[in-house]
Amino acid sequence: MANSLSLTSSNNNAGIFECPNCKQTIDASSTQCRFCSAAIDPVAAEAAAEKMSKVNQACSDASFLRTMAISIFVFLGLIFVPFLTWLGMLGSYFLALAVPFMSVRWWVKFHSIRVDDRDFNRAKTTVIVISVLGGLNLLRFIVFR
Repeated sequence: MANSLSLTSSNNNAGIFECPNCKQTIDASSTQCRFCSAAIDPVAAEAAAEKMSKVNQACSDASFLRTMAISIFVFLGLIFVPFLTWLGMLGSYFLALAVPFMSVRWWVKFHSIRVDDRDFNRAKTTVIVISVLGGLNLLRFIVFR
């Protein structure tokens, strides 16, 4: 079991990275690339694999956060369904607190990643939007209870 709070497995792909020569995904334990036969430095390969694992986890956590944010609208819709009003209220109140908390958690955990990856940049943009909207929703929740 992981010793930190994680939404995904911490070792799901810690052993793969992109070859610096041909950009194909290869195993970090390889001594040479199976696609271009370039020599692989084991220390650099392990560091690159660790960075790729963090980027993948950041993207996965951002996707989960986006799902949580969208769920707020589902629970708000349940408020208008007879006999499910209490579930809608409970879910929307919970997510009004959980989404900003998880946004802050994402920033604390992944703010230091510097990588030129399209998926990571998209995930970061998603978390920025959700952080702003989640913060405004939390403010609305506190002010207009």
